[in-house]
Amino acid sequence: MPFNLDKFVASPSVEELDSLKKSEIVKVAKHYGIEFQPLMRKDEIKRYVLEYLVDESILPSTVLETAITVPTDNTFELKRLEIEMNKEIRLKEMEREREREERERERKEREMQIQKEKEEREMQMQKEKEEREMQMQMQREKEAREHEFRLKQLELGVIKASDPKIGLDTGGFDVSKHVNLSPNFRRIMWRNSSTISKSWVSN
Repeated sequence: MPFNLDKFVASPSVEELDSLKKSEIVKVAKHYGIEFQPLMRKDEIKRYVLEYLVDESILPSTVLETAITVPTDNTFELKRLEIEMNKEIRLKEMEREREREERERERKEREMQIQKEKEEREMQMQKEKEEREMQMQMQREKEAREHEFRLKQLELGVIKASDPKIGLDTGGFDVSKHVNLSPNFRRIMWRNSSTISKSWVSN
């Protein structure tokens, strides 16, 4: 005969509860709002239902003495498994958090490195620009000095050309007055004059 929840709630009994399947006992537990773990065994859930019915004075306390007692070690084993599962979950969460923090740290380091390289490139470009400007300035100053020097040379040349005394003055030295001071000079002049005379006669 199919299980009738309303019939059981109207007249609960240990005998009726013993005859139920796990799925049916789950329905009873949910009806009364009893909290349990889905992985619990049938006897464990049944024990929770009996304790609830006794606490609510629906069944006498003596039913707990004859009810199937869940081995204590099983309860501890379930609790231990639950603790280990929770621990594993926390460890995985911590590992994911560490990985996330590591990725974030690496991202920030990459951004800082990129920013540093950018600043270094800008500084190098600025330095090269200043060096080029300095070289151009030095070149302009050199050309200006050369231009000024040429202008002075031209100006000096014009002054010399306009004044016959400048550049033509021998300092009062007369060659004809000092020819006799050098015998060698007289001999050279005599030979040259003789050569010129002979050449004239032959022609």
